[in-house]
Amino acid sequence: MKKILVALLATVALTPLSPASAADVEAPAAYDWTGFYLGVHGGYGWGKSQTNDLYAYDLEPDGWVGGAQAGYNYQLPSNIVLGVEADVSLGNLKDDSLDLTQIGNSVIPTEAEAKVTSFGSVRARAGYAFDRVLPYVTGGLGWARQEVDYFQDYLPALPGTFVNNLNESQTYFGWTVGAGIEAALTDNITAKVEYLYSDLGTQKYAGNAIGIDYEENIELEVQTVRLGLNYKF
Repeated sequence: MKKILVALLATVALTPLSPASAADVEAPAAYDWTGFYLGVHGGYGWGKSQTNDLYAYDLEPDGWVGGAQAGYNYQLPSNIVLGVEADVSLGNLKDDSLDLTQIGNSVIPTEAEAKVTSFGSVRARAGYAFDRVLPYVTGGLGWARQEVDYFQDYLPALPGTFVNNLNESQTYFGWTVGAGIEAALTDNITAKVEYLYSDLGTQKYAGNAIGIDYEENIELEVQTVRLGLNYKF
């Protein structure tokens, strides 16, 4: 009996896999990035709000941001992934300054504040898929909404008589570039880290100095680093 069992085991060990058995052992399929996706993100933003004309106005608003994005990817046979994405972020990127100028016995206060309350972009994306990992570059159109508050009192002994006052919100439009890396955690959920730089150009703000209306050109740049989660359909 022992001899028969040993002979059977030896026969099984030496018998090659049949074609049907070999077909059952397959390598896992590579991840496919093609599809629509929706997601959320959060991170930190900072920027520059500048003008050459207003005294004591050279602000760098910063703060936490959060928002959502939607997009579509298409993976080519070469593993190049092309896509488009739109996003919007809400936050309170803020900076302010107070300058006190001594003139004789008077102290002239100059207050300035800039707040970026929302911004977003519509961008193309291009990357190369290493299975479930996708490094990419991105670029397109950007926008932001900024509120500026500027106040200078030339005669503080008589409040409100001789002042320079500017308080207005404007929407900026410009361009955005950046880069990131995204990884598929499951077949439907991906996570990414991303950096974006936006040059949003210049907008005109209406002010009034000692009863005379004027316009002020204020430039805006915004940068963000953020983490995101996407659900791919």
